[in-house]
Amino acid sequence: MLGKLMKYDLRSCLRKFGPLWIAAVALSVLIGLSFRYVVDIEGGSSGLVTFLLGVLPSMILFGLFIAMAVLALIFVCERFYKGLLGDEGYLMHTLPASAGAHIASKGLTALILEIVSGLVALLSGVLLVTVYRPAGFAEGWVEFWRMLAQLELPSVFPWVLVEGVVLFLVSAAAQTLKIYAAIALGHLAKKHRALWALLAYVGIGIVLNILFGVGVSSGLVERLLGFGSSWGMFTANGELTVSGLGMAAGAMGSAILTEILIGAAFFFLTRYILKKHLNLE
Repeated sequence: MLGKLMKYDLRSCLRKFGPLWIAAVALSVLIGLSFRYVVDIEGGSSGLVTFLLGVLPSMILFGLFIAMAVLALIFVCERFYKGLLGDEGYLMHTLPASAGAHIASKGLTALILEIVSGLVALLSGVLLVTVYRPAGFAEGWVEFWRMLAQLELPSVFPWVLVEGVVLFLVSAAAQTLKIYAAIALGHLAKKHRALWALLAYVGIGIVLNILFGVGVSSGLVERLLGFGSSWGMFTANGELTVSGLGMAAGAMGSAILTEILIGAAFFFLTRYILKKHLNLE
């Protein structure tokens, strides 16, 4: 059932963000071409031409990225509220799916949205630079791999890299579940539910900061940060060397576990409210 729920949510996501993703990629290519035109104009270009072909398109692309981020946040909140706590909730809760499946579908869709939007932004930047200066981009790419080949990377490096990706995904999921928990708590109010949801989000943040402060005072956070800052790069015999990644891996593993526990707490809190205190009136 989770797959069917995600299929429905992903279709809604694609309808809203598909055109934005395509527009961002197409605009990055056009900006790269316009940069080439402005720079390569024989004898230079006027200020108006530079603004219209260089500055203005860049401002539009930057604004598009900002709009994408804002719309993604609105989409995450709207799909959860309308789909499970609003008018659509009457239909969704009649489906043979548990409250946990509904939350998981919304959360995984939000995570996919964030990943794809980030990849689109990265692809847009690469395309812009590639179209603007193909030869320069190729040379920079070769130089990057040459410098990377000079590094004496320990065997634990691939594991640290994987942990970094996992930490990013788990942290993003925990933040989404935090939003869901705040919306669900706000829904318990009789009136002004949006305001109470915002206050709940702020309150959750305060509680987490207090817990972080307790961790700092107990020395737990300091030890974890010490592990994370114990790695570094230095030059030996004309070559770059990376050391201390084993301790960094341990710190990142602890951070992943912490984020999983926090996300699980938000998940079960939201599920409890949907199962025991759902009020669609």
